[in-house]
Amino acid sequence: MDRIFLATMVSAVLLLIVAADLLVNGLALQQVPVNLASVMPASGQTVR
Repeated sequence: MDRIFLATMVSAVLLLIVAADLLVNGLALQQVPVNLASVMPASGQTVR
């Protein structure tokens, strides 16, 4: 019984953390990861 209670409490806390994160950041404010291959120049030399 104690394991079930502990597992329920841990999952409830994790759910609250995720809900608070979504409430603060919102769904539309998630940043899109940048594709570094398109940002870096094709050659190994730096662009001046």
